[in-house]
Amino acid sequence: MPRKWLLAALLTYLHLKSRTETAMSSFRSIDVEKWERKEQLHFFSNYDTPFFGFTTELDDSILKYTRSKRYSFFAVGLFASQRQVNLIPQFRYRIKGAELVEYLEISAGSTVLKTNQMFTFCHFDYFQVFHGQVKDRVALCSTASARLDDPAQVHYSVIPWIHSSALSHLYNYRTDDSISKIVFGEYSETDDRTRMPVSVEAHHSSMDGSHLGVYFEGLQHSINYPETLLEG
Repeated sequence: MPRKWLLAALLTYLHLKSRTETAMSSFRSIDVEKWERKEQLHFFSNYDTPFFGFTTELDDSILKYTRSKRYSFFAVGLFASQRQVNLIPQFRYRIKGAELVEYLEISAGSTVLKTNQMFTFCHFDYFQVFHGQVKDRVALCSTASARLDDPAQVHYSVIPWIHSSALSHLYNYRTDDSISKIVFGEYSETDDRTRMPVSVEAHHSSMDGSHLGVYFEGLQHSINYPETLLEG
Protein backbone atom coordinates (compact mmCIF):
# COMPACT_ATOMS: atom_id res chain seq x y z
CA MET A 1 0.00 0.00 0.00
CA PRO A 2 1.43 3.46 -0.92
CA ARG A 3 2.65 5.57 1.98
CA LYS A 4 0.19 8.36 1.20
CA TRP A 5 -2.71 5.88 1.58
CA LEU A 6 -1.34 4.70 4.91
CA LEU A 7 -1.05 8.30 6.08
CA ALA A 8 -4.63 9.05 4.97
CA ALA A 9 -5.90 5.95 6.77
CA LEU A 10 -4.03 6.92 9.93
CA LEU A 11 -5.40 10.47 9.88
CA THR A 12 -8.93 9.14 9.35
CA TYR A 13 -8.53 6.75 12.29
CA LEU A 14 -7.24 9.49 14.59
CA HIS A 15 -10.08 11.79 13.55
CA LEU A 16 -12.74 9.15 14.24
CA LYS A 17 -11.05 8.19 17.53
CA SER A 18 -11.05 11.83 18.64
CA ARG A 19 -14.73 12.25 17.72
CA THR A 20 -15.62 9.07 19.58
CA GLU A 21 -13.81 10.13 22.76
CA THR A 22 -15.37 13.60 22.56
CA ALA A 23 -18.88 12.26 22.01
CA MET A 24 -18.60 9.83 24.90
CA SER A 25 -17.32 12.49 27.35
CA SER A 26 -19.43 15.57 26.48
CA PHE A 27 -21.91 15.54 29.32
CA ARG A 28 -22.69 17.33 32.54
CA SER A 29 -23.62 15.80 35.88
CA ILE A 30 -27.01 16.68 37.34
CA ASP A 31 -27.48 17.22 41.06
CA VAL A 32 -30.26 14.72 41.71
CA GLU A 33 -31.16 16.28 45.06
CA LYS A 34 -32.04 19.52 43.28
CA TRP A 35 -33.55 17.90 40.19
CA GLU A 36 -37.28 18.42 39.60
CA ARG A 37 -37.72 14.70 38.83
CA LYS A 38 -35.96 13.45 41.95
CA GLU A 39 -39.02 11.55 43.18
CA GLN A 40 -39.69 9.97 39.78
CA LEU A 41 -36.05 8.90 39.47
CA HIS A 42 -36.05 7.10 42.81
CA PHE A 43 -39.49 5.60 42.22
CA PHE A 44 -39.08 4.21 38.69
CA SER A 45 -35.44 3.14 39.12
CA ASN A 46 -36.64 0.34 41.40
CA TYR A 47 -38.86 -1.16 38.68
CA ASP A 48 -37.74 -4.28 36.85
CA THR A 49 -38.97 -2.66 33.63
CA PRO A 50 -38.77 1.13 34.03
CA PHE A 51 -39.40 1.76 30.32
CA PHE A 52 -42.71 2.92 28.87
CA GLY A 53 -43.71 3.76 25.35
CA PHE A 54 -46.25 4.58 22.69
CA THR A 55 -46.79 3.73 19.05
CA THR A 56 -48.60 6.18 16.82
CA GLU A 57 -49.10 6.77 13.12
CA LEU A 58 -47.63 9.85 11.48
CA ASP A 59 -48.76 11.40 8.21
CA ASP A 60 -45.59 10.78 6.24
CA SER A 61 -46.15 13.19 3.38
CA ILE A 62 -42.39 13.65 3.12
CA LEU A 63 -42.18 10.38 1.18
CA LYS A 64 -43.18 12.05 -2.11
CA TYR A 65 -40.58 14.75 -1.58
CA THR A 66 -37.79 12.25 -0.93
CA ARG A 67 -38.74 10.35 -4.08
CA SER A 68 -38.68 13.52 -6.18
CA LYS A 69 -35.23 14.38 -4.84
CA ARG A 70 -34.01 10.78 -4.88
CA TYR A 71 -33.09 11.02 -1.22
CA SER A 72 -32.83 7.94 0.97
CA PHE A 73 -36.09 7.63 2.91
CA PHE A 74 -34.16 6.08 5.80
CA ALA A 75 -31.64 8.93 5.81
CA VAL A 76 -34.39 11.56 5.86
CA GLY A 77 -36.34 9.82 8.61
CA LEU A 78 -33.26 9.40 10.78
CA PHE A 79 -32.25 13.01 10.25
CA ALA A 80 -35.72 14.35 11.13
CA SER A 81 -35.95 12.18 14.24
CA GLN A 82 -32.47 13.01 15.47
CA ARG A 83 -33.08 16.73 15.14
CA GLN A 84 -36.16 16.38 17.30
CA VAL A 85 -34.43 14.11 19.83
CA ASN A 86 -31.64 16.61 20.37
CA LEU A 87 -34.12 19.46 20.90
CA ILE A 88 -35.66 17.67 23.91
CA PRO A 89 -33.33 17.58 26.97
CA GLN A 90 -35.08 14.55 28.47
CA PHE A 91 -33.92 12.40 25.53
CA ARG A 92 -30.34 13.35 26.42
CA TYR A 93 -30.52 12.24 30.08
CA ARG A 94 -28.76 9.01 31.03
CA ILE A 95 -28.47 7.09 34.29
CA LYS A 96 -24.90 5.94 34.99
CA GLY A 97 -24.93 3.92 38.20
CA ALA A 98 -25.91 6.32 40.98
CA GLU A 99 -25.21 9.32 38.73
CA LEU A 100 -27.53 11.21 36.41
CA VAL A 101 -25.98 13.00 33.43
CA GLU A 102 -27.13 15.08 30.49
CA TYR A 103 -25.27 14.68 27.20
CA LEU A 104 -24.78 17.76 25.08
CA GLU A 105 -25.48 15.79 21.94
CA ILE A 106 -27.09 12.46 21.13
CA SER A 107 -26.08 10.33 18.16
CA ALA A 108 -27.91 7.33 16.67
CA GLY A 109 -27.25 3.61 16.62
CA SER A 110 -29.43 1.79 14.10
CA THR A 111 -29.95 -1.66 12.70
CA VAL A 112 -29.18 -1.81 8.99
CA LEU A 113 -30.12 -4.68 6.69
CA LYS A 114 -27.27 -6.29 4.77
CA THR A 115 -27.50 -7.87 1.33
CA ASN A 116 -27.70 -11.38 2.86
CA GLN A 117 -30.87 -10.36 4.75
CA MET A 118 -29.03 -10.33 8.08
CA PHE A 119 -28.81 -7.06 10.00
CA THR A 120 -25.88 -5.25 11.49
CA PHE A 121 -25.55 -2.24 13.79
CA CYS A 122 -24.34 1.10 12.51
CA HIS A 123 -23.39 4.31 14.30
CA PHE A 124 -24.46 7.70 12.93
CA ASP A 125 -23.03 10.91 14.33
CA TYR A 126 -25.52 13.70 14.93
CA PHE A 127 -25.41 16.41 12.28
CA GLN A 128 -27.53 19.55 12.00
CA VAL A 129 -27.57 19.89 8.20
CA PHE A 130 -28.89 17.19 5.88
CA HIS A 131 -26.43 15.80 3.34
CA GLY A 132 -25.20 12.47 2.04
CA GLN A 133 -23.38 11.44 5.21
CA VAL A 134 -26.07 9.02 6.37
CA LYS A 135 -26.19 7.21 3.04
CA ASP A 136 -22.40 7.02 2.87
CA ARG A 137 -22.26 5.70 6.40
CA VAL A 138 -24.72 2.90 5.62
CA ALA A 139 -22.37 1.70 2.89
CA LEU A 140 -19.57 1.36 5.46
CA CYS A 141 -21.61 -0.48 8.08
CA SER A 142 -20.21 -3.87 7.20
CA THR A 143 -16.86 -2.79 8.58
CA ALA A 144 -17.86 -0.01 10.97
CA SER A 145 -17.88 -0.28 14.74
CA ALA A 146 -21.38 -0.01 16.19
CA ARG A 147 -20.26 1.57 19.49
CA LEU A 148 -23.06 -0.28 21.30
CA ASP A 149 -21.53 0.62 24.67
CA ASP A 150 -21.92 4.37 24.03
CA PRO A 151 -24.84 5.70 26.12
CA ALA A 152 -24.87 9.00 24.18
CA GLN A 153 -27.18 7.65 21.50
CA VAL A 154 -30.72 6.57 20.71
CA HIS A 155 -31.25 3.03 19.44
CA TYR A 156 -33.17 2.82 16.16
CA SER A 157 -34.71 -0.04 14.24
CA VAL A 158 -36.55 -0.07 10.92
CA ILE A 159 -39.12 -2.80 10.29
CA PRO A 160 -40.43 -2.07 6.77
CA TRP A 161 -42.40 -5.33 6.53
CA ILE A 162 -44.87 -4.73 9.37
CA HIS A 163 -47.39 -1.91 9.86
CA SER A 164 -47.50 -2.37 13.63
CA SER A 165 -49.65 -0.81 16.32
CA ALA A 166 -47.41 -1.90 19.22
CA LEU A 167 -44.12 -3.67 19.91
CA SER A 168 -41.78 -4.64 22.73
CA HIS A 169 -38.00 -4.56 23.10
CA LEU A 170 -35.34 -6.78 24.60
CA TYR A 171 -33.56 -5.48 27.70
CA ASN A 172 -30.50 -6.49 29.65
CA TYR A 173 -31.42 -5.93 33.29
CA ARG A 174 -27.82 -6.39 34.40
CA THR A 175 -26.87 -3.03 32.93
CA ASP A 176 -27.85 0.57 33.64
CA ASP A 177 -29.73 0.85 30.37
CA SER A 178 -31.58 4.16 30.05
CA ILE A 179 -31.25 4.58 26.27
CA SER A 180 -34.43 5.51 24.40
CA LYS A 181 -35.50 3.28 21.52
CA ILE A 182 -37.28 4.39 18.33
CA VAL A 183 -38.70 2.13 15.64
CA PHE A 184 -40.05 3.04 12.18
CA GLY A 185 -42.56 0.55 10.75
CA GLU A 186 -43.97 -0.14 7.31
CA TYR A 187 -45.64 2.83 5.63
CA SER A 188 -48.95 2.48 3.81
CA GLU A 189 -50.38 4.64 1.02
CA THR A 190 -54.17 5.05 0.87
CA ASP A 191 -56.34 7.86 -0.53
CA ASP A 192 -53.24 9.87 -1.51
CA ARG A 193 -51.99 9.77 2.09
CA THR A 194 -48.94 8.02 3.48
CA ARG A 195 -49.08 6.77 7.07
CA MET A 196 -46.19 5.25 9.01
CA PRO A 197 -46.15 3.83 12.55
CA VAL A 198 -43.44 5.21 14.84
CA SER A 199 -42.76 3.62 18.20
CA VAL A 200 -40.83 5.22 21.07
CA GLU A 201 -39.79 3.66 24.38
CA ALA A 202 -38.07 5.71 27.07
CA HIS A 203 -36.97 5.43 30.69
CA HIS A 204 -39.74 6.70 32.95
CA SER A 205 -37.24 8.16 35.42
CA SER A 206 -36.19 10.81 32.92
CA MET A 207 -39.40 11.53 31.01
CA ASP A 208 -43.18 11.17 30.87
CA GLY A 209 -45.82 10.89 28.19
CA SER A 210 -45.81 14.65 27.71
CA HIS A 211 -42.21 14.54 26.51
CA LEU A 212 -43.02 11.81 23.99
CA GLY A 213 -45.94 13.96 22.86
CA VAL A 214 -43.52 16.82 22.19
CA TYR A 215 -41.34 14.44 20.17
CA PHE A 216 -44.22 13.14 18.03
CA GLU A 217 -45.62 16.63 17.47
CA GLY A 218 -42.23 18.03 16.50
CA LEU A 219 -41.46 15.12 14.19
CA GLN A 220 -44.82 15.49 12.45
CA HIS A 221 -44.22 19.22 11.99
CA SER A 222 -40.77 18.55 10.51
CA ILE A 223 -41.99 16.08 7.92
CA ASN A 224 -44.90 18.37 7.02
CA TYR A 225 -42.37 20.90 5.73
CA PRO A 226 -39.63 18.89 3.97
CA GLU A 227 -38.12 21.87 2.16
CA THR A 228 -37.48 23.63 5.47
CA LEU A 229 -36.19 20.45 7.10
CA LEU A 230 -33.82 19.37 4.35
CA GLU A 231 -32.98 22.46 2.34
CA GLY A 232 -33.38 25.25 4.88
